[in-house]
Amino acid sequence: MRRLIATFELVGPLLMVLAIGLANPAQAQRATLTGKVTDAESGEALPGANVVVVSSDIETGAATKTDGQFVVRNLPPGTYKVTVSYIGYETKVLDNVTVSAGETKNIAVSLGVTGIEFNAIAVSASRREEKTLDAPASITVLEAREIQTEVAPSSSALLRNVTGIDMASTGVDRKEIVLRGFNNAFSGAAYVLTDYRQAAVASLGVNVHSIMPNMSVDLDRVEIVRGPGSALYGAGVDAGVIHYLTKDPFAFPGTTVSVGGGERSTFAGQFRHAGVVSDRVGYKITGQFTRADDFELNPNDPLDAQQLANDAKDPNTGQPLNPRNYDYKKFNINGELEYRFSDKTTLSINGGFSSLDAIVLTGIGTVQADNFGYTYVQARLRSGNFFAQTYLNRNDVGDSFVYGTGTPLVDNSTLFNIQTQYEFNFAQGKENLVVGFDYDRTTPKTGGTIYGRNEDRDLISEPGFYAQSATKISDQLDFIFGGRADFNNIQDEFQLSPRVALVYKPTPQHSLRLTYNRAFASPGNNSNFLDIVAREPDATLPIRIRG
Repeated sequence: MRRLIATFELVGPLLMVLAIGLANPAQAQRATLTGKVTDAESGEALPGANVVVVSSDIETGAATKTDGQFVVRNLPPGTYKVTVSYIGYETKVLDNVTVSAGETKNIAVSLGVTGIEFNAIAVSASRREEKTLDAPASITVLEAREIQTEVAPSSSALLRNVTGIDMASTGVDRKEIVLRGFNNAFSGAAYVLTDYRQAAVASLGVNVHSIMPNMSVDLDRVEIVRGPGSALYGAGVDAGVIHYLTKDPFAFPGTTVSVGGGERSTFAGQFRHAGVVSDRVGYKITGQFTRADDFELNPNDPLDAQQLANDAKDPNTGQPLNPRNYDYKKFNINGELEYRFSDKTTLSINGGFSSLDAIVLTGIGTVQADNFGYTYVQARLRSGNFFAQTYLNRNDVGDSFVYGTGTPLVDNSTLFNIQTQYEFNFAQGKENLVVGFDYDRTTPKTGGTIYGRNEDRDLISEPGFYAQSATKISDQLDFIFGGRADFNNIQDEFQLSPRVALVYKPTPQHSLRLTYNRAFASPGNNSNFLDIVAREPDATLPIRIRG
């Protein structure tokens, strides 16, 4: 027994040393990345800065501590892209950060405070990338850092302080937004895009911002173009363009969750998760849910009482057929898959579904949106100067109905679009030419509840061709000339929308524009085919017939 104990006392430490020695090579295969994030001007530490470390095989990260220090452990040897961001500061990306087996690499990152960008990059004014001061239209760009610091209950509310925006609230989370002309309920005047896809409700052409897949956690920027855009976007784009552009999964990997609440028992939650599977494949999933108690009509108020009196009644009891439902709910889920064939060629496929329960003011009276569904799918291909896309938007109004009649609504309409575009550059960049073609096909399917007797002849087909030339006459003067031709099968004719502009920049920070646009507002499905009973006539109303 004593010999056994003595043997263990001798061999035990040797085994421990051997185990540690065997473990060290395995541990040495991993690397550690450390560093400190500071203010570029003052040198003060930035606590809570986000550090994301990405390679083709791994995605990880850390947040800086109160002293600005961060540590990312257990990194396989290799080359990484390190992205450091902090609200109110510029985002810095360090490419090709290489770590070896067993190495502890230290990096120092200083971030500069971001100011107001007066000359941001925009794509909506000319359907190509250009500085806002070079654009032949007045344009405002809200960038990601402004969106992150803005406290807004919805993405549409982000626009409330933009010059030229006329915004009216028609519900606890419903906004009517126009850029030109008068505002009204159920407005579709502004041409609203999400990632180059028209986001309006198919057939009706109405901008229901509540069901659009634009959420603050996923917005990269919002571009607002004041003025007509028919010369590039087609007939009917005579009242400005609002373009929501979301974050790329390669440039913005990681997970973000936002939760908020407030009066009217409001709860709002959003999430975004994006990642990179390899150097070529990226993905993104986003979603949101909001519920609230909408504003109620007061039966003791004369005006509210009159509106309630217009609701359809049961002829036997005199009670409303459908009592007002003030519970507001919206739900949205989206997904995107992006494949990079090369540095210049990218294919992106995305889709989503939205559902809305809410009281909605419309041109035919108050509507109860009950499980109002909206679905979209889109595919975009970009290769160098070539761009192509196709998408399909579809409605499903669920059990929605009009309060004035109690009549249920049916709407399974679709909007199909296909588009191609190419950008040419000549004369060492002094001449730029954008040419393109797109085709819209709107197919209403309302079961006669919206377009009534016109249900069988309300399909609208609109092909269009466009081109725009931008010539740099001098370092301070640009000349832009463009136009578009659209054919509408209902009007049975082509409509021309020209654009001519001179952009003069006396200094790099200022520009003066002299522009001419002519926009044609092609009548939509509502203008051409609306055939609906908004309210049943009052049974007590005397009717006299004279011959």
